[in-house]
Amino acid sequence: MGLRIAVGGFMHETNTFVAKPTTWNDFVEAGPWPTLTIGEGVLSTFRGINLAIAYFMDAAEKAGHVMVPLAWGGAMPGGKVARDAFERMAGIMVDGLRRERPDAVFLELHGAMVAEHHDDGEGELLARVRDTVGSDVPILMSLDLHANVSPAMVAAADFISSYRTYPHVDWGASGGRCAEWLDRVLAWKRPARALRQAPFLVPVTTGCTYVEPAKELYEELKRIEAETGVHLSLNMGFPPADIRDVGPSVTAYDADQPAVDAAADRLFAALVAAEPGFAAHRPLPVDDAVGEALRVAGTATRPVVLADTQDNPGAGAPSNTTGLIAELLRQGAERAIVGIVHDPAAAAAAHAAGLGGSLATLGGSGEGPGQEPLAGPWRVAALSDGRFRGTSPMLRAAVATLGPAALLAKDGVEVLVATIRQQPIHKETFSHLGVDLASRAVIGLKSSVHFRSGFQDIAEKVIVCLAPGVNPEDPASFAFRNIRPGVRLRPNGEGHSFTPSM
Repeated sequence: MGLRIAVGGFMHETNTFVAKPTTWNDFVEAGPWPTLTIGEGVLSTFRGINLAIAYFMDAAEKAGHVMVPLAWGGAMPGGKVARDAFERMAGIMVDGLRRERPDAVFLELHGAMVAEHHDDGEGELLARVRDTVGSDVPILMSLDLHANVSPAMVAAADFISSYRTYPHVDWGASGGRCAEWLDRVLAWKRPARALRQAPFLVPVTTGCTYVEPAKELYEELKRIEAETGVHLSLNMGFPPADIRDVGPSVTAYDADQPAVDAAADRLFAALVAAEPGFAAHRPLPVDDAVGEALRVAGTATRPVVLADTQDNPGAGAPSNTTGLIAELLRQGAERAIVGIVHDPAAAAAAHAAGLGGSLATLGGSGEGPGQEPLAGPWRVAALSDGRFRGTSPMLRAAVATLGPAALLAKDGVEVLVATIRQQPIHKETFSHLGVDLASRAVIGLKSSVHFRSGFQDIAEKVIVCLAPGVNPEDPASFAFRNIRPGVRLRPNGEGHSFTPSM
């Protein structure tokens, strides 16, 4: 007889160094994924999308189980989740569990959520879920590759499966693995588990599984699993989070504790040994990066991609800095395009001006580094309502919502401005505005790694550039106060010297 399984999700990657909190409306706003969904809508809204909840529901239903919907909400990375938003969502989930009394629970979580009143957002949520369903109901969850996994999370959940690719093309597969392991978790009652936390932080850009050492580490994970039967997750952590449990980690699950510990230790040893490989990555300052891009583009047959990582909205940045655009103009770039610049005012002004109209300036409305306005005239080259269906493997079949969007042009540089903040994951981000990316020499993307899912196949070369922004590529640039003692703030770097908060 099938089980009644409660399903839901609460997704946020929190940059604690961003002052503006993430509110309930941020979860409602949507963007690259569906809006906040409560109750029965969960059963239909996410079908066919590369999300863990979709894969879990499909696999669990095929196994004869019945889904009991709670709620699903995801907001773009940003500042701490507001107390009201956290309590409201947690309350919806707990009330649903109390009312439905399910046989099992599956939750799609991120693993790097920090609320205004709880440093370990997922740990707090899971503790409430456990208190509600009791000790005998299994809790399974998927986590993002960038989760900052805490002991509280591992203690409360009976099984964790994390993404193994960055870009997250296997996002959905993590939910499928939870469904695949469900029968074993049920049989074990209380699975053996292990958590190992790394003694160093890694820059977000270096965790890309298209390159070493991350690529080989995830291959080693698969080898260990094949040899031992132990389920493993390797999480790279999310560095801009001033919390105790920030950083890379290994988790392991199976029936036998010695086997679980041995497998976890083996993968953890490989992670520690890879530290020099992470340290070897060297992004270029923006002037050098643009110069190199133009040099390569001079003889290339495909576009050169510049990753504007320090203004990556996927790490909580505002996605509105002008440093890369200014440098392209300064160096006389031709056939260059940059996006997505989050500038609702510019998008509205472009729609008001109409095709062929112009804006006197671009940017300069925010705070922090890289906010210098760029004088125009900026010609309105294209307009859209910002809705399109993206085909990137990371979020395939998802309808993206940019809000009113516009393509602005000056000299040889074009800039895509939009109303809703998000990363450029799909090529359709530009092509829905009539842009033929193959005809562009340089593509500047406000993203660290996720853009590779949609753009790697057309890129002659990818260059990570360091233009001014609020999301420093080097974790040692952050003013940590709460991180656990002894953690090196960069690979092969010095351990922090701050006194942890009590």
